[in-house]
Amino acid sequence: MFSVIIPTYNNINYLKICIDSLKKNSKFDHEIIVHINEGVDGTLEYIKKNNLTYTYDEKNSGVCVAFNKAVKKS
Repeated sequence: MFSVIIPTYNNINYLKICIDSLKKNSKFDHEIIVHINEGVDGTLEYIKKNNLTYTYDEKNSGVCVAFNKAVKKS
């Protein structure tokens, strides 16, 4: 099994497309971990509703911090 880490910053529409595509097209056993920077667009609620693993920062911490926090969950 491997982890797919997705950092996001208030971009819920593209995040939904990405997650749907991974679930539909991946033939490998994987987990999806999303790091939410801010998430004032409903991202946090979407992630919780869909029982996805996530990390969260109230402010944009940048992509490097996002990857590092999410990797700790894998």
